[in-house]
Amino acid sequence: MIKANIFAKLFRNKVFLVIIASFSVRVILAVIFGTFQHPVTWEYEEIAINLMNGKGYLYHHLGGTPYLSFNNPLYGYICAGIYSITKHNFAVVLLMQFLFSMATIYLIFLLGKTLFNNRLGILAAMLVAFHPGLIYYDVFNLLPFSIDTFIITFIAFAIIKFKREFGYKNVIFIGFLIGLGLLSRGVIGAILPFFCIYMLCFIKIALSKKLMLISALFSAALIVIMPWAIRNFVIHKKYVFISTTGEVFWMGNNILATGTPLSQQGLPILKSFPVHFQKQIYSLDEMGQKKFFENEAFRFIRHNPFKFIQLYAKKFFYFWWFSPQSGALYPRSHLIIYKLFYSFLLTFSIFAFFHMTVFKKCVNLEDVSLIILILLAISSTQSLFYSEGRHRWLIEPMLLLFFVYGIFSFYDIVKRLILKKGG
Repeated sequence: MIKANIFAKLFRNKVFLVIIASFSVRVILAVIFGTFQHPVTWEYEEIAINLMNGKGYLYHHLGGTPYLSFNNPLYGYICAGIYSITKHNFAVVLLMQFLFSMATIYLIFLLGKTLFNNRLGILAAMLVAFHPGLIYYDVFNLLPFSIDTFIITFIAFAIIKFKREFGYKNVIFIGFLIGLGLLSRGVIGAILPFFCIYMLCFIKIALSKKLMLISALFSAALIVIMPWAIRNFVIHKKYVFISTTGEVFWMGNNILATGTPLSQQGLPILKSFPVHFQKQIYSLDEMGQKKFFENEAFRFIRHNPFKFIQLYAKKFFYFWWFSPQSGALYPRSHLIIYKLFYSFLLTFSIFAFFHMTVFKKCVNLEDVSLIILILLAISSTQSLFYSEGRHRWLIEPMLLLFFVYGIFSFYDIVKRLILKKGG
């Protein structure tokens, strides 16, 4: 009887029904398209296999150069662990991705409920649950996309939830989440300095206490990252914070850079350079390639400061809108449909921002400002590298909160105007 009552209560919970429906859609699509058996694999697959075979965190890149610190390690180790237990079962990894997305849906509901109200939280959760881009990455690709989105959303929720009581325990937990995020995607670390600025400027406690809390925040993040950083130093005999791929910074900062990973001709940026340039890179080892790309990128910035600023502005614009290369790998009809949807999303999100700030119609303006700060931290940092639509999808779940608020606010304004006119 008790179990029956629990399940009855769960099924009366609309968010639970949304989560069940979203999970079911992903499972059905994975079965229909056969991705439980044959998903699209990326570099993490080779890394996971090499970890299982005792070869370490090994990936071959750029002319077959062996990389031992190619990318952020969290997802690669998770995949290796799952494969070791399940005899290399893709389905379990996909199901794990689905579960992280379900957790993100619930966090969006909680954020919406905390910032605004229950109804807005549920509607935002529904939009996240059936977001085509998030579903696509969950169902078809073995990538840490759902983990990254979850961690970013969890950090936002933790900051909003804990900011009313900034004790050491809460700040350490936020630092732990940011450190974990850094092990999954580097741009997540951008939240750390933005959050510190917020604490220094807006938390009403003694400066000495603020500095102690910031020290605790940084220490917690560093403790999470330190084992990987020490491992990198032991292997490379040089300081490598997370990854040796200087290529991603160079891709967005070179003489042929477009702000995307593709050239104006639609080729990968590296393939657009002369053959002798490519051969020079292929002749170097992992650390040599890292140093070469970084030197080339910084040389470009020094010699072309205005071009760098122009490129940065372009990448920031592409992050929040679309680049000329958007949709190059997908049917054009898909891009048109998504553009229409995103146009509405962005328009009403901007309207929501002005409605809350200019007209001061939001009771939780400080909390909302923190969410906007996190969105800007991610977008401004990503724009240092290169921008694709998928990068925005990491934070689009939170943007959907503003979209729903904007819809409700616009409806209320129109309703009042009609009633006023009728009266």
